[in-house]
Amino acid sequence: MKRKYYRTAGTWLTLLALWLVSVWSAAAHAQTAPLRLDAHGGMQDAAGYLERLDDPDGRLDAMTAAGADGWRALPGSLSAGFTPATVWLRLPVQVDEMPSGGWMLRLGNALLDDVRVYRAQGHGWTELGRSGEDLARGRWPVDYRSPVIQFDPPGVGSYVLLVRLQSKNALATRVEVWPRLAFDNQSRREGLLFGLYFGFYLLLICLHAVFWWTTRAPMSGLFLAYIGNCVFNEVMSLGLVQQLTGLPVGWSDRMLGVGIAISLPVAMRLAVRQLDLKALYPRTMRWMDRMVWSIAIACAVLVVAGHYGWGMQPIQLLALMMIVGFSTLAGYLLWRGWRPARFFAVAFGVFYVGVLIAFLRNLGVLPVNAFTEYVSTLGTMLHMLLLSLYIMGRHERERRLKERQQANLAADLARQHSQRLELEVAQRTADMQSEIQRRVQLEEELRTSLESERLVFAEQRDFVAMVSHEFRTPLAIITTSAQQLSRNLAAPLEKSLARCGNIRGAAMRLLTLVDEYLTDDRMREPQADLRPAQCDVLALLADLDREFPPGRVQIEAGSGGHILICDAGLLRIALRNLLANADRHCAPGGQVQVNLREEGERLQIEVANPGNLIAPVEQDRLFQKYYRGQNALRHPGAGLGLYLVRSIAERLGGSVVLKSAGGDDPVSFCLSLPRARST
Repeated sequence: MKRKYYRTAGTWLTLLALWLVSVWSAAAHAQTAPLRLDAHGGMQDAAGYLERLDDPDGRLDAMTAAGADGWRALPGSLSAGFTPATVWLRLPVQVDEMPSGGWMLRLGNALLDDVRVYRAQGHGWTELGRSGEDLARGRWPVDYRSPVIQFDPPGVGSYVLLVRLQSKNALATRVEVWPRLAFDNQSRREGLLFGLYFGFYLLLICLHAVFWWTTRAPMSGLFLAYIGNCVFNEVMSLGLVQQLTGLPVGWSDRMLGVGIAISLPVAMRLAVRQLDLKALYPRTMRWMDRMVWSIAIACAVLVVAGHYGWGMQPIQLLALMMIVGFSTLAGYLLWRGWRPARFFAVAFGVFYVGVLIAFLRNLGVLPVNAFTEYVSTLGTMLHMLLLSLYIMGRHERERRLKERQQANLAADLARQHSQRLELEVAQRTADMQSEIQRRVQLEEELRTSLESERLVFAEQRDFVAMVSHEFRTPLAIITTSAQQLSRNLAAPLEKSLARCGNIRGAAMRLLTLVDEYLTDDRMREPQADLRPAQCDVLALLADLDREFPPGRVQIEAGSGGHILICDAGLLRIALRNLLANADRHCAPGGQVQVNLREEGERLQIEVANPGNLIAPVEQDRLFQKYYRGQNALRHPGAGLGLYLVRSIAERLGGSVVLKSAGGDDPVSFCLSLPRARST
């Protein structure tokens, strides 16, 4: 066993030792007090209220036993083990209220041979009833699986009950007092629970019978014998067969004893197979199997001969030794990494604990209570369920393993026959893959070229559309004004200046479009270098202000020098486009507001103008190339201005955002630039 389990095992052993000490201490200091009967409650356990007297020869009657010396208090229920002596129990009770039907005194052991109950009356003792396997079932006072005697006192008061017990089986039992109505209800519930309990076992037996019949799996046949034997011993120990059939004690004790004796070698063989011990210790397992079978047969012969105690005690002691031995061996194998020991520790562990507690109860080491009576039943039930699942799962795994081995063998044969073909196919496949890879590469190159061509074509189309639309008007103005000048050279000076101004304005508009397109072309070159220099932003804005009518642009500057280290040419184009965009959408007579302020290491340039509300669906597309919103359709333009502003801002390490979309507030764009561009 691994070291990490030592501490857990030591803790459980310490708790067990403390519990045994507490039981012995309670037995030494127990005080007998009357059991106060509750007429409106349920079962009342007599444990802790009993006194015990041993009668080795069985010659005492109730009067003599009541006055005899040697009575000692019991801390719990009776647990005398296998003894030929007669045991007397004394139970004082206090009756404060009479229930309908009186009380029922029930003894939990169904295998008691002779049970007699007496009640003190005057100066003598009255027998309330007799039960036990020595008495024919038809003469039992209450038809129940274990002895039950009715106690119907004449009235309230204090009473003393004497119980005389004899049995060739283990003399261990609980004494319970029930109100008659509660006992009847409990009997019906118990019948239902026993039906479900043994119905589960019957279903399990039928399932494994069909499984064994169809598969002929050796482990399944052994498990079928194992579970059948265990169920037989269980129903016999509970007295159910004796109650239903009236089987006499001469047959029932012998059948139960032989069943218990046979269960020992069957259980050992099942444990050996589950642990696969024959693969580790073949000779030792053969020797142990023969020895256990010999002991079991000898003990069965003793039981059949009428020596029940002599036959059962060696079986139970040998079973305890086997439990300890198999548990120790399983722990050792688990520590060594033996895989079957993992399941054994779980499935057989719960079963061995239950059996160990039941045997120690029968031998008189542990007290008799509800836990020690039913822990073996619950442990066996869980043990059987786990084993059933394991056996079926193991057979299925073995079947799949055989199928897999057969499939692997067939695959190996097929693989040997097709090796040469595979080599040829592999060579052809390699050639084809190389060709496919080459064609895929060519296809990818063609797709990339097609996509680039599609993009260039789209840009050319947009550019042609822009040129055809935006260049036509300025050229028409220049042509018309030039014709008017040439036809009327003697026109007044004012008209000639106005026509020259129209020509200049149209030429400037064409120049702006050309600059925007060239700037866009430059921005798309990833290798284009910036030309950083010291730039006075306020002076640059003042220079740009001269391109607009006087008073059209109002510049407000906060404190500071407003000096940037950047590409002045690109910054000039960005600011001119912002101002031109604001001027284009500003109503006549309105003003374009420019605000400069420093925030930390950045310079914020806000350009605002009164204008119509920009629709929310258009706000995210304002900085797209060639995009023009509904408000811009009334004014000339190519849709490159704001796109260039954003491109230049990102190239200079800054950003531009739409701060206000117009309406009640001015339309405002904010250009944010670092005061010194990082290298």
